[in-house]
Parts: sequence; structure tokens; C-alpha cells
Amino acid sequence: MRTVAIAINKGGVGKTTLTKHLGTAATAAGLNVIILDMDSQQNATSWGKRRSQQRDEPLPVVRFVTENDLAEELERARAAGCDVALIDTPPGRSAEAPAAVEAADFVLIPFWLESDAFDGLGKTAGLARRLGTPAVGVLNFATPNSRSHEDAARSVLDALNVSMSPVVLHRYEAYRLANPKGLTVQEMEPDSRAAAEIAALWEWLSAEVQLCTDAQVQEGAA
Repeated sequence: MRTVAIAINKGGVGKTTLTKHLGTAATAAGLNVIILDMDSQQNATSWGKRRSQQRDEPLPVVRFVTENDLAEELERARAAGCDVALIDTPPGRSAEAPAAVEAADFVLIPFWLESDAFDGLGKTAGLARRLGTPAVGVLNFATPNSRSHEDAARSVLDALNVSMSPVVLHRYEAYRLANPKGLTVQEMEPDSRAAAEIAALWEWLSAEVQLCTDAQVQEGAA
């Protein structure tokens, strides 16, 4: 099982949105997925409950956890045959985010072009570096049809010595519309640019953490 923490000590950068969209993408790829919600606001957990009212199979599984029971929940997920655990962390300074980063095999740090977000990104990347956990920044809320945000972000991350994912997520209305229904953009608008970006980000992430989908396993066995 691979464990990915989505972490930054800054709110409003899209951690929960990124977590649930990647979890849904992984599930669609044939993987057994659990989302561990460490945010006391439990937005991911609430989304999972709304999702259970919309679908016969409300996957991925979403479960609220704290720092104290994180290790136990991860071990339980591993024993149950989960392929990937995604940890959604809270904003601000708390014990949950460091615990998630320490438990993870890989850390995604969502951010957008704001000085506070860059400060949080640097601190989270520094924590991951000290713990020996690979960490990559993911630019979120970029302006569609413009490279200015991406170019500016890469310059700042280069200065911070932090890698940036090759996939940039842009600000699309589809994200806002999907959330109240317990859905994701892949399900609500599968042919949209937003869905294509999530698919590309998942493809990149699955390669980074060496996850195999059912199709890849079958291809390798052929």
C-alpha cells in the first residue's frame, strides 16, 4: 500500500478537493482506496456521506482519523488490502499534518499564488525533507488559458528548491458544482478540461509512487 499525504499549513488551497478527486481517479483505475480525513472540519467525510446518497457504491471509502489513531488506521487499511491511502490534513499549525507527512510515502503540497501559501509550502517541504519523504508542489487555482501563474510559481519553487508537478490545476466552475452532490469533475463533466487535468495528475502521481492499475497488471502478465 502506498500512502500519500496532501498537506500544507495553509487553508483555502484546495487540499480536500485534490484529495477526493485523486481518490476517485484511483478508484476508477481499479485500485482499492481509502481517504483518511484528519481535518476537524471533516469536509471530506461530509462529501463521502453525500456521495453515499448518490451512488450505489460510495467509493472511495472516507474515514475521519486523528493523529493518535492514524498509524492504526493505516495498518488496518493495509491489512484490508487497500492499494492507496490518501491523507487529507487540516490547515494551520497542528499535530495532524506532521504526523501525516511522517506516515506518508509521498507528499503533495497544493498551493496557489499568494505569499502565505508560498510560506506554508516552504515549511511543509522542509518538514518532508527532514523526514526523508519525497514532496512535490501542485499549483492550484491557476487562471485558465494563461501561463503567467505557472511561470511565476515555477520561479518561486525553484528558489525554494521544491519540485513542482508537471500538471497544473486551473480554476474551473465544475469543481464548485460537483462538491454539493458528492461527485467529482470526472463524474459530473467527464469531457471537461478539469477532468482531463485530474486524470493527468493521477497518471503522473501513480507513476511517481509506483502504483499499478488492474489494466497495467494484466498487460504486464500478458
